[in-house]
Amino acid sequence: MKNLKRFTPLIIIAVIIIAAIKFNIMHYLNFLSLQQYHAQLALYVQNHYFLSITIFCICYIVLVTASIPGASIFSLLAGFLFGSIIGTSLVVTSATIGATLLVIAVQLAFGESVAAKIGSKVKLMETNFKQNAFYYLLSLRFLPIMPFWLINLAAGIFNVRLRDFILATFLGIIPGTFVYVNIGSSLTSVFAQNSSEFKLSSLISPQILLALTLLGIISFIPVIVKSLKKGKTRG
Repeated sequence: MKNLKRFTPLIIIAVIIIAAIKFNIMHYLNFLSLQQYHAQLALYVQNHYFLSITIFCICYIVLVTASIPGASIFSLLAGFLFGSIIGTSLVVTSATIGATLLVIAVQLAFGESVAAKIGSKVKLMETNFKQNAFYYLLSLRFLPIMPFWLINLAAGIFNVRLRDFILATFLGIIPGTFVYVNIGSSLTSVFAQNSSEFKLSSLISPQILLALTLLGIISFIPVIVKSLKKGKTRG
């Protein structure tokens, strides 16, 4: 019975995922759906602003906790409905809460047992999570070379301190989130064109991608420096 309680959060997440598949939620998490229902959504937000914020945040938290694809569409939606600043704040906060809930669920269910079994196979990741958790996570968030949900799972498996995880996630996703939300805030003109061939990549300039990449590379410097110092100490 005690062991079952440990897995309760993961069971709840599994039920959410099954429900999302059953009701084909992913079918609606795309740009065409956003384009189709944007007027109704905007009107609802206009009439029920604070309730809309609450509903949006809950949906985003559930989406991230259950690792359901669609966060990019929700980020665009946040910009379209709430503007760049408020939209970014809502997305960053909700994503951090959702990611933290997943980490807690994984830590409760598995503790360090899984890490002990797979640690040798991903030794570099294990070392960085244990010795440079904050800066390593910050780097991964700035430079998304790994899927968001996979980083959350890894942080849970390797038992990263929640304080480091929350702060690194919150700060690390701000730049990328702002880019997406800012694009969302300018979608009115795109919707006016009534085009079904919209591509997100067409609105992200090479300069933005370069800036985000450099930001990610720079954030890796503390991890490298710390590793080099430890190497010299051992030598």
